[in-house]
Parts: sequence; structure tokens; C-alpha cells
Amino acid sequence: MKISTLSAHICLICAFTHVHAADNVILSNLWINGLDRNTEALVLQQDNQYYVECQILNSLNLKVFLLKKHATQEQYCLVSSDQIHSNFDNASQSLKIDFPAEYFLGYSNQNTMLQPDKASLGAFLNYDFFYDKFDQGYEFNNFYELGIFKDYWLLNNSLIYRKNDADDDSTGVIRLNSSLSIDFPQHFTRLTLGDNTNIYNSLIDSFRFGGISFGTNFSERSDFIYWNTPILRGSAIVPSTIDLYINGVSIYRQNVTPGDYTLQTGANIQQSGNAQIVVEDILGNRSVQNFPVLINNRLLKVGLNEYNVSLGKLRFNYDYDSNDYRDFFTNVYFRRGFSTDTTLGFNGSYSDDVKNLGLMWTQSLGRYALLDVNAAGSSAYGNDGYSVGASVSNSFDSFSMGLSTRYSSEDYQSLGYTQDFRNPRIDSLAYLSFFKVPYVNSVNLNYVERRYYPDDEVPRNNSKLLTVGISKSFSRRLSFTASYFKDFGDFNDSGAFFSLIFNWDDNKNIYLDQTTDGDTRLTFAKSSPEQTGFDYSVGAERRDGEMTYNGFGLFKTDVGDLTLQHTQNSDSYDSRVSYRGALVWLNHQVNLTKSVDSAFALVKVGDYKDVDVMRSLSPVGRTNKNGYFFIHDILPYISYDLSFDQDQLPIEDKIDYSSKKMVALNQRGYYIDFPVTHTQQVIVKLRDKNGNLLARATPVYLDQNTDQVYPVDQQGNVYLYGLLPKTYQLSSQGDKACHSQLQIPEKTSTTTSSQVIELTCK
Repeated sequence: MKISTLSAHICLICAFTHVHAADNVILSNLWINGLDRNTEALVLQQDNQYYVECQILNSLNLKVFLLKKHATQEQYCLVSSDQIHSNFDNASQSLKIDFPAEYFLGYSNQNTMLQPDKASLGAFLNYDFFYDKFDQGYEFNNFYELGIFKDYWLLNNSLIYRKNDADDDSTGVIRLNSSLSIDFPQHFTRLTLGDNTNIYNSLIDSFRFGGISFGTNFSERSDFIYWNTPILRGSAIVPSTIDLYINGVSIYRQNVTPGDYTLQTGANIQQSGNAQIVVEDILGNRSVQNFPVLINNRLLKVGLNEYNVSLGKLRFNYDYDSNDYRDFFTNVYFRRGFSTDTTLGFNGSYSDDVKNLGLMWTQSLGRYALLDVNAAGSSAYGNDGYSVGASVSNSFDSFSMGLSTRYSSEDYQSLGYTQDFRNPRIDSLAYLSFFKVPYVNSVNLNYVERRYYPDDEVPRNNSKLLTVGISKSFSRRLSFTASYFKDFGDFNDSGAFFSLIFNWDDNKNIYLDQTTDGDTRLTFAKSSPEQTGFDYSVGAERRDGEMTYNGFGLFKTDVGDLTLQHTQNSDSYDSRVSYRGALVWLNHQVNLTKSVDSAFALVKVGDYKDVDVMRSLSPVGRTNKNGYFFIHDILPYISYDLSFDQDQLPIEDKIDYSSKKMVALNQRGYYIDFPVTHTQQVIVKLRDKNGNLLARATPVYLDQNTDQVYPVDQQGNVYLYGLLPKTYQLSSQGDKACHSQLQIPEKTSTTTSSQVIELTCK
């Protein structure tokens, strides 16, 4: 007996040893880089190497495609190599693995840029009526702007009508603008045909023209960071927290998973100084990196190009002449971020009379300052000239400073001006602002100097103007400002201005102003940021011994703004009235509204009236009798969540969704439809072929859907709800399985949920 038992044990041990050697698979807990991941996986051991289920490793954000798979069992990945170290802890039954950072999928918060929705077909008409009556006459003008849009294009035309008692050449209808613009948001570019203005830069002033323009427009997009904000890159082998500090102030924080990380620090940074990146992992290990930084939107991101190509005819006197198009021209503008500290560019323009070429260089000087240097040459009307300029600026914790100067030769001419225009010989600006000054809040100093070449035909006055200003807040309600100016130029003038401001409440203020010339002004004003309401001001002014009284009122409504203004003294008066609003058309709906300066949306909630409509969870109004509501003042390139209160709909109605995200382009309209399906509830009496009611608790199904059961009650009724106008197949199961058809008609005013329909189930 003992021999038999011993033999059985020996055989069992041998059998177990054979299986263990051939297929040593155990269930083990996983530790990754010193952290218990609270994850169990099957582990295969073979030839002193460990294999783990690939699917489990993938769920832990590891790059399984970098791991070698088992020769015969491909569901296992090798976790033992020169780079990957693993060992089995028998005490805790855990496999502990150390992966390098490059084996993790990593983390990046550089999300895909917001792409605007395509606009619905629609139009708007902005209008602005203005009438001015004064003691010497009157002036009347009407401004109109018509816009037609769809998808990513906008056709725009604007004109103004002027009339005055002089009835001179300035009266009549003037076309101000006619253009077609097409946006390509995925490429951050725009094509404009018709009237336009060129891109302003340090080498050329802005001018109007008619023609073609194509170039980047990312500087208009609030969702796109185009300047040199820090992009933090690195790697982590365990979950970590990344902090960015500038001058000791926390600017940015982000948690990252193991692996390589890429972090875009955001658009709210425009600072300079000492930066610190602090990386602290979940185990408490910390590393700190220090470096100087200067972040400014003049410095483009590395590799980013800003460009524009324009050609057409220069336009002059656009506000008084509809067709004053003159010289043909071409202009090319280009800038590129070559590094986080350097951006280079050029601007070249050509016309028959004026030719310009200039270079620009923007350079970060460590954390100390931003340097802008530009130089341009011109060949105009048979003469050659040049212009050079430079500026340096920066903002620190307690002060900001800047200095810019430009020198132009006498014959230098820039495109867009007439032949008799003369540039200043020297044009300089310097400013210095101090914050956190003891006893006062801030001190500002500004100096402007402009010198001209001598000109006997059109003499110009040189100016050297120094201004000094201080501000002080005594309390939350009371503040004081003072400024002094001195003109060292041809006018040789000086003076001071003092202002005392008392905040009556959040919307009401009293202003008392005094000058060293003896002029005094007292004003009481009420204003609010609300879109509707009444803002006003009343005041009196004593100037040169004479009293002047004035009043102002602004009536803000959902359909436009009405402005009234009157000024009166002993010798003269001036009364003005203006009204500004718009008419919009979208999806066959017309609405009066405020002037369309941004985008708008038409929301439809079925055909229900008085349903609350919300923009980013804030109520903005209720639907009209047809279920429509217009939402205005939608800013471009911002993600909005438009929704409605679904609890205000009947419970039997069905909706697919109650909110929708949208991103708009400027001056476009968007139709947002929330379909509401009116469902019905009916009571059905089912009888078998003998006319008997089905037994109580008999299950009834619609269209063979066994997930939804409608039981027969004690009276033989079946209550069906959520039904659409169509034909349904009713069926019952059990000993008396049968089928029947139920026809649901369109809901009418006479349809009630208490009506009983009798059907025979066959």
C-alpha cells in the first residue's frame, strides 16, 4: 500500500514537471518601472526569459510593435532583453519590468486645430443711419453693408449715402467696398478678390487697392499659437507632472503618462525672464532645468511661414470716390521663423512709378529685450532713396520699456502714397512704464520726436513731445490720474491734466477733470457691458470762461442700438441721432438684430415655442412660435456648445441630440437643427382568433424586438408608447403565439392617448 501511494506521488510530480517545462505559464501581477499597475497578465517563462500577453502591454500604453513576439505563441511579447530588464518576485507573485521611455506611446497635448463649420446659405444687411443738426446746418448719411455667404466664402458690398445743406461734391452715393473672400481654414489661408487692404508691416504702410490677394491669416485665429511659446519635450518612464515657471510664477502645469511627451504651453504667455521646468514623477523624483526665455508674438514658431501676395490697382479717396483706381502694382510679403529666437522676412513692391524692397529681422536678445531691425530702398519718380529703422522692447515684472526710431532719406518713397507725400526724416518713439511704484500704482513716460526735411512749398512743423503720467487707486471706488506734457518742438507748449474718478457702483461713475489752463469738466456716466439696456452720460464743461452742457444716451436692444447726443452752449448747439442694426436671412427665416460684426446661428427645436436655448450652458433666449431662435455675437474660431432644455419637451417626444458644438467664421450664419419626432402612446386590446382577450401578463413585442416587453394588464390592455407614424408588427409568445398589424397615423389635434384600438392576433 505504501509503495503504491509513493509511486502515484512520483508519477504526479513527474507529470507536473513535464508540463511546467514545456509551457511555464503563470498568472502574475505586473510592476512597470517600479509602479504596481494593478494589472494581472499571463506570463510565459522560457529559457530564463519572460513573455507577457501583448494585449495587456498595449493597454498599458506600451509600443508592442517594438517587442519581439514568441516564436510559436504570438500572443506573447518578450520583455527580457539588453534594454528591458525583468525579474519575477516569488513573494508577491509579481513580474517586475523596467522599460526605457522610448517604449511608451507617450503624450502630446498638441490637439488638432479647430476647423470651422461650413456656413449655411444666407445673407445680412447692416445699416447705420446718422443725422446731425447744428447751428450752421445739417448732415445726413446712411451706411449699408450687404453680405451673402455659404460654406467658406463671403460676398461683401458696402456703400454710403451722404447729404448736407451745402450740397457739395461730398454728397451722393459712394461705393466703399466690393469683395469676395474665400477662406481655406485647414491651410490657414484666404483668397480675396476685389477691394482690400494690404498686410501692414514694418516696411510698408497699409493702403487700399482693388485686385487679388492671397496669403496666410493665422494671426486672426484665437485657437492657433503662431509665436514662440515654449514647447516642452522630454521623456518619462513613470507618470509625471510637468511645471513651467517664469520669474517664479507658475505659468503652466500638465500631467503626462510614461514615454516621450510634447506639450504646447498655451496662448496666454507673453513674458520674458528666467524660466524653470520642473519634472516630478509619481515616485517623488524631481529634476529642474533653468534657462532664459523671451516669448513674443513677433517671433514666429520655428518653421512657420507668414506670407501674402497682392496685385491690382491702388485705390485713393475710397470714402469719397467709388472708382479712384490708379497705378497697377504687385506686392509680396514673407516672414519665417528660423529659430525660437530669430524671425526673418522681406517685402517687395512694384509699380510703374514706385518700387520698394526691404528686409526685416526680429531677434530675441536672451531674456533682456526683443530687437526689430529693418531696411528698405526705393526707386520712385526717377529718384532713389532708402530707409532704416530699429526698435527694442521688453516687459518685466515691475516695468516695461521700448525704443524705436526710423531714418528716411529725402527721396525715399513708399508704395501707396501720392508723389507729393514726404516721409519724416527722423521718426522716434520711446516709452518707459513702471508698475508697483510706492505710493502710486504706475508711472508712464513717453517721448515722441518727428523731424521733417525743409520744404518751402508745404512746410511741416517738427515736434518733440514728452508726456508723464501717474495713476493711483485710493480704494475700490476712488482713483486718480495725472499727466503732464511738454512740446520742445516748433509749438513750444506745455500743460497738465488731472482726473478724479469715483465709481458710484459697478456701472455708474463720476469724472472730475481739471487742466492747468483753467478748464474744468464734470461728467456722470452709466455704462454696462450688457447687450441690452440703457447707457447714458450728462456733463458740464467750463472752457475759456464759457459753459457747455452735453448729454448722451444709448438704447441697446436686440434689434439694434439707438444713440442720442446733444451739446449746447451760449453760441452754438449740436444734436445727433443714429441707429445701427441689421436684417439677417437664413434658412428662409428673417430677423432684425444688432449689426452683424461677428457670426450668428439660427437654432430650430422642432416646432415648439418658448423652449430655452443656451450658448455654452448660458440661456440666451426662447424659441418663437415656429420653433426658431437667432443667436448673435458668435466669435470666430471659438468652440461653442449650442443646446436647448430638453426637459421642456413632452416626455413622449424623441430627440437624437440636445446639444451641438460649432466653430464659426466671421460674419457667417449657421443653421442648427435639433429634430424632434412627435411620438404617440396608444392602448391596444388584443384578442385571439376566438375573440378572447389575451391572458394577463402575456408578453407583447413590437417588430420582433424582444428587448422591450409590453405586458397585457388585467383588463386585457397593452400600453404602447414612443410610436412613430408607421405600421408595426405586434406579436405575442407563449402557448398562444400570434401576430397582428398596428397602423399609427399622423398625430392630429383629435388624437388622444386614451383611445383604445382593438386588434385580432392571429
